[in-house]
Amino acid sequence: MKIIPLGGLGEIGKNMMVVEYNDQILVIDAGIAFPSEINTTPGFGVADTKYLSDKKDMIQAVLITHGHEDHIGGLPYFLNQFQVPVYSTPLTKNFIDFKLGGKNRHNLFRVNFYESYKLGEFEFQFFPVCHSIPDSAGILIKTEVASLVHTGDFKFDDKPTIGDPINTKYLSSLSSKKNLILCSDSTYAEKPGYTDSESVLNANLEVIIKNAQGRVLIATFSSLLSRVQQVINISSKLNRKVVVVGRSMIRNLNFALDAGYVLDPKSTVISLKESTNLNDDEIVLITTGAQGEVNSAMGLISTMRHNDVQIQRGDTVVISSSPIPGNEVRYSHMINNIFRQGGDVVYQNISLVHVHGHGSRNDLQRMINLVNPKYFIPIHGETRHLVAHAKLAENSGVAAQNIFLIEDGCTVEIKEEKASLGTKVPSGTTYLKD
Repeated sequence: MKIIPLGGLGEIGKNMMVVEYNDQILVIDAGIAFPSEINTTPGFGVADTKYLSDKKDMIQAVLITHGHEDHIGGLPYFLNQFQVPVYSTPLTKNFIDFKLGGKNRHNLFRVNFYESYKLGEFEFQFFPVCHSIPDSAGILIKTEVASLVHTGDFKFDDKPTIGDPINTKYLSSLSSKKNLILCSDSTYAEKPGYTDSESVLNANLEVIIKNAQGRVLIATFSSLLSRVQQVINISSKLNRKVVVVGRSMIRNLNFALDAGYVLDPKSTVISLKESTNLNDDEIVLITTGAQGEVNSAMGLISTMRHNDVQIQRGDTVVISSSPIPGNEVRYSHMINNIFRQGGDVVYQNISLVHVHGHGSRNDLQRMINLVNPKYFIPIHGETRHLVAHAKLAENSGVAAQNIFLIEDGCTVEIKEEKASLGTKVPSGTTYLKD
């Protein structure tokens, strides 16, 4: 059995992992790279799939952990090259459906958590994890020689706003699998303690909205539906209506409302047009563009280019995010621009208005202890995150010789009772036009 990351190790984003056994392949995720100040290449980046180019007949499927762009953004490009089925959870499938725009949609399969699926020499299960988007999954892949647990992006949240806590009994049951390998999210491996529950934001957001004299604008990620649910609940309690601004957020919210992931029993969500009949202190706007993306709703609002929404004195603007690594300058410019226009900005440096979707050190250690793997591969992180996670695994009892600190293109091979580094394969970034 071979494990070959083609993206996501030594970097944040562009996630793709190849699992190969007996001339058959499963691919986990197909994401795009996040923008970076040190990379000015136009367009967006996806994993270089040169290694797979002469193995098309070996690929059984792509398994998708969740619906974020760094995990599904490269799927249209990948499926143009490799006509293979895609397996994902229901909400993730909705996001993929839209992204493919009608192409390759006949190859999309919806999975149920904990149900076993067999493809060729592989058997796999999806299991639920907590992250900043509903229906996020970890994946168990079993072969005759070894079993792989891929956590996807995760944190432990005992009181999630949407969905259930991670099933720790299930994770503990995996430790009995043959030659068990754990590939675990390393994004916050340097951050001490546990990552806060999404529910801790309720009190702060309620105080901010309650005390606001005028409109409240809350910028967050379009896929962070648990945050949207919190704002709907609080606004309903405080007799404010919620307006969603930004195409991707409107689309995602409609998906989630239709599928029952987000609930709006009091019809708190209204259109922007309907809100024109209300007083400022009766309105909460939720917008896309929490990173200040140039053509997002808050990106346009902050630079006075939005056709329908402008900052006005008396507005309270909540930036419910923290900057993605490499995006700190643009994030800061957005906040400064809103202040210049008279908005009162509340952001992570001055108030708890955002919690991360990735586990901190104690979460990561808990995952290692529960799964109790024989082998460990830190994934999803820059080199410093992978190094920190590898040290944590060793301190948690994984034998040093069984920890593989690798980056894109490296191969880990498991034969009978032994895992070792294999031949390095081509990897890198392919840049595509927007």
